[in-house]
Amino acid sequence: MRNGSERAHAPRAAEPSSVVVIGLGNALRHDDAAGLEIARRLRAGRQNAGIAVYEHEGETLALLDIWQSARAAVLVDTIRSGAPPGTIQRFDATSAPIPAQLQSSCSTHAFGLAEAIELARALHRLPERVVLIGIEGRRFDAGLGLSEEVRAMVGRLLEDVSSEARQLAGEAGAA
Repeated sequence: MRNGSERAHAPRAAEPSSVVVIGLGNALRHDDAAGLEIARRLRAGRQNAGIAVYEHEGETLALLDIWQSARAAVLVDTIRSGAPPGTIQRFDATSAPIPAQLQSSCSTHAFGLAEAIELARALHRLPERVVLIGIEGRRFDAGLGLSEEVRAMVGRLLEDVSSEARQLAGEAGAA
């Protein structure tokens, strides 16, 4: 199912833009939908020039095509690192792998996010800047709706992601 032209479920290249924000997740696994929710909210708000926003529920290897023409990517995902639910963590994956404690993903895909980033790095298909902003989830079982802890932090997560994307777009404009 597509929601306009900006919902990415199958491999496709991003529209030309300096920055892409990609909300990752599974809408049918409670807190795993947090990244998708952030992408929807960003898209519903006013966007700055040079920032494209995508929801992605598909195979993580498709990210290589989605961010293909972007200078920078901000990835928003739910993580399992052992931190309290609702904890927001930021990691710059531009020049180093995602730390092991953030790699413990709830992904149902053959490749997790960390593996997709490292494959892109090896193939020289990684954007110049890649930032992961993750929120610690509590519920990953089948069902709809975010847990109370994650829902309480959605506004802060949205602010963090939006700020990161604007900063990266500003860097592109200054370059």
